[in-house]
Amino acid sequence: MSDSSNAETRSLHQSRRELWLILMALLGCAIWVISYCSVNGYNLSPEEVSTILGFPDWVFRGVVLPWMIANIFTFWFCLRFLKNDEDEEEAP
Repeated sequence: MSDSSNAETRSLHQSRRELWLILMALLGCAIWVISYCSVNGYNLSPEEVSTILGFPDWVFRGVVLPWMIANIFTFWFCLRFLKNDEDEEEAP
């Protein structure tokens, strides 16, 4: 009984670490998008707007770039950080 309780505790701790990492990454992206776009996206005259890959520069740096970084983070997280529980694989 102690082994299963210990395994459950390890699984719970790993799940919490994964949860907090995901939440911190989400919060970081949300803060960046909201703050960058609110500072750089308002009160622009048409002459001040330049484009990057067809997007206004503030949209590219404020939305597209964090989205690409979030996708890279997701691939890294799924391939390197996310772990399966060993007990689930051993259970009949």
